[in-house]
Formats: sequence, C-alpha cells, structure tokens
Amino acid sequence: MGDYSKKFATKLKPFLTDKTFTVSEFIDFINGLLEPLKLCKVMIRGEIGEDIYVNEKNGWVIFNLIDQEKSELGCFGLSYVVDRMGVEIRPGLEVKITGYPQLRKKKGRFSFQVERINPVGEGDLKKQFEILKKRLDEEGFFDPKKKKSIPQLIKRVGLITSKGSDAEKDFLTHLKDYGFEVFKYSSRVEGDAAVDGITEGIKILNRNYSDLEALVITRGGGSWESLQAFNSEELVKAAFASRIPVISAIGHENDVTLLDMVADKRVSTPTDAGKFLSESWEEAERRINDSEKNLSASIKKIVSQMEKRFLEQAAFFERRIKRILSEKEKDMNYFLNALTDKIERKIDKFHSLEKEFESQSYKIKIEIKKKKEKVINFYKDLQKNKLRWEKTIEKYLLKEDEKLNLSSPDLKLKQGYSITKLQGKILKSVNDLSAGEVIETTLVDGVVESRVKENEQK
Repeated sequence: MGDYSKKFATKLKPFLTDKTFTVSEFIDFINGLLEPLKLCKVMIRGEIGEDIYVNEKNGWVIFNLIDQEKSELGCFGLSYVVDRMGVEIRPGLEVKITGYPQLRKKKGRFSFQVERINPVGEGDLKKQFEILKKRLDEEGFFDPKKKKSIPQLIKRVGLITSKGSDAEKDFLTHLKDYGFEVFKYSSRVEGDAAVDGITEGIKILNRNYSDLEALVITRGGGSWESLQAFNSEELVKAAFASRIPVISAIGHENDVTLLDMVADKRVSTPTDAGKFLSESWEEAERRINDSEKNLSASIKKIVSQMEKRFLEQAAFFERRIKRILSEKEKDMNYFLNALTDKIERKIDKFHSLEKEFESQSYKIKIEIKKKKEKVINFYKDLQKNKLRWEKTIEKYLLKEDEKLNLSSPDLKLKQGYSITKLQGKILKSVNDLSAGEVIETTLVDGVVESRVKENEQK
C-alpha cells in the first residue's frame, strides 16, 4: 500500500467505524469516492474485446477494453457516442476512450461510462474522417453559402491555441503593428482533452467578447493522429455556431482537417494567419501612400492650370473693370449733379419751415401760459371746496352706519331673537329637521345645543 493510500485510508476510517451499509448505500459511497474522476474525465487506450453487446431499442452499447497485459475493463456507452466515431466498432479495433468509472447499482458491476471514443490507427482515423466529413457535408456544415465574411481592417481578434507555444509566438510576431487587440484563450491543441478546451474557448469568446471581428484557432504541424482534435464533430459544430468569423490556421499543408472545412477562412500556418490579418492594413497603407504621391502630382498640375487660368481671368477682369469704372464714373457724375440740385431744394424748403416754426412757436408759448393760469385757478377752487365736501361725506357715512346697525344680527339677538343652525347651516324651516338631530341655537349671550325630539309641522 502506497503512502497516498495510507493517508487516504486514515482520513476515511472515522467515517467507516461502526458503519454498516446497505448495498445501495455502499454503491453510492463508492461512486462518491469516484466522483473526482467523473469531474476531470479519464482517457484510456486499448483494444475492443470479442464480446460486444448492442441494444438498439434502448440505444446503448456494452463492450470490454483490453490491453497488452490482457487486463479487461467493462465499458458502457450510448449508441450516439459510438456512431459519432464514424467507424464501425469491432473486436481488435484499437481505440482511445474518454469518460469516468462508476459502480452500477443494478448488478453491482464496475463499469466505465464512455463519453467519447476515437480509433487510434491511421487507417481507421482516415476512414473515420471520411465518414464524418461526408455526413457533416450532407448536413450543410461545409456549405460555402453559410460561411461568414471576414471584415477588412480588423482590430479585435480572438486567439485559441496552446499558451506560450511556437504557434502563438509565430502568429503574434507576424501580426504587424496596426493596433490589434488580441484576446487569448489557452487550450490544449492535441489529444481528446483538446476538443473540450477549444470548443469551450469558442463558446466563451463568443459569449464574453461578442464584438470580436475574427477568431483564430491555430497550432503547429503534426501527425495525422495528433491533429484529431480538429477532426471532431463537436469542434465542427462549435465553429459553425460561432457568431464570430472563424479562421483556421493549423500548421499543415498536405492534409485538410474538418475545422479547415467549416472555418470561414482557412490559412496554412500561424504565420499565415498573422500575415492575412495584416494584409488589409498593409494594402490600405500602400494605397494611402500611392494616393499621397498621386495627390501631390495632381495638386501641382491643378495649381499650374489654375495659375494660368487665373492670369487669363485677371487680364480679362482688368479690362472689364476699367470699362465698368468708366461707365460708372459717368453715371456717378450725373447722379452727383442731380443730388446737388435736390439737396439745394431741400435746404431752401428747410429755411422756409424754420421761419414758419418760429412764428408758430411764439403762438404756442402764449397758449401754454393761458392754460397754466386756468390750472392754477382750478386748483384754488378745489382747495376752497375741500372742507365742504369732507363734511358732506361724513354726514353720508353716519347715515349709512345707522342703517347697518339697525340690520345687525347682534341687535336682533338683543331684542329676543335667536339663530338656529344644523351642521353649520342656518335653519329656515322645520321641514329641514328630523327627530334625533342635534341643533345649535345662538342667543345674545351664548350657544345652546339641543336634540330634536319630535318634529311638528304647521
């Protein structure tokens, strides 16, 4: 027993002391111990054994995986997992399976739950490739009409590759200095684990950086087997579903992967990917430089032509202006003579009006003096009649005050009258009362509340 097993047993022992399991509880307990393997997944390589059981009705397959030491591992998988392999499962076929172990409750057997299965031999891999390519092509994943166009003058780029790899360095080295923003997602690019990593990278970049203009998936070259992650159905579907245009830059020339076929743009190497994204900027820069040169020559030519035309126009305008000025000078002299005559007539008229104004001004002064004397006399009359008017008004106000006192409610109350109200309103008729209502009676020296016992009407 190794040191790790001893430490694990020491930690586990307190939970097992005096513990008696039912069979179901014990199986759940063992599966709980195996749970970490389920979370991180396990990859196993071996050959398919002789006994293969397929249940087409329920959609599952059972087989044994055997290694060179004749050790056997019972495996259980759903039919679609095997179908997705693209190669018929048969005894002796060397495969790599990915999944997790578990203890099955029904018969208490240890089994390996298969989530992915891939053949190992190059011949079977190529056969698997052709079968999968045909099926995905029929389903429309490689249809050129469904490919997204790669924008020109890209600024924001997603990159999925192995961290610190030569592929990453080559791509970034050949991405010219045009202000690119590169958002990296590191993933394994070889083996079955690469499928999940790259697929997850596509989903994360689409979800968190939806404004990316291109998504580059790259790695260096390799053998047919080392490139199998890029021939998986899961990766093809993830690239096809990407809202961001996908650029495949797998470092190989001769063989084409399924990712190359589904990608919106395929280039041969990481270096080519960097060059491709820089091309539109280089072309734009070249055109700008050419335009600057052409513009400079064009401007010189235009300036020369404009200078020539300007001199011609200047001479023409000079002649025309002299002629116009001569004509205007004649018109101006005529206008000045006419204006002088008109001004002299206006001055004569002004002198005449000035004399008339002086005459009228004297008359107005005399009239104002008379009006002023009338106002002074009127004011003196007002002062004389002021006392008489004040006495008349005072007598009038006293009479009105006596009238008001005679009609005052307080006087009526002193004479023995009273005022009866219901809810603040003065009562005028017994018809407005009902038995049980509370009324207020105002007398000269206070208010009395009373309740109506009975309402007798005349």
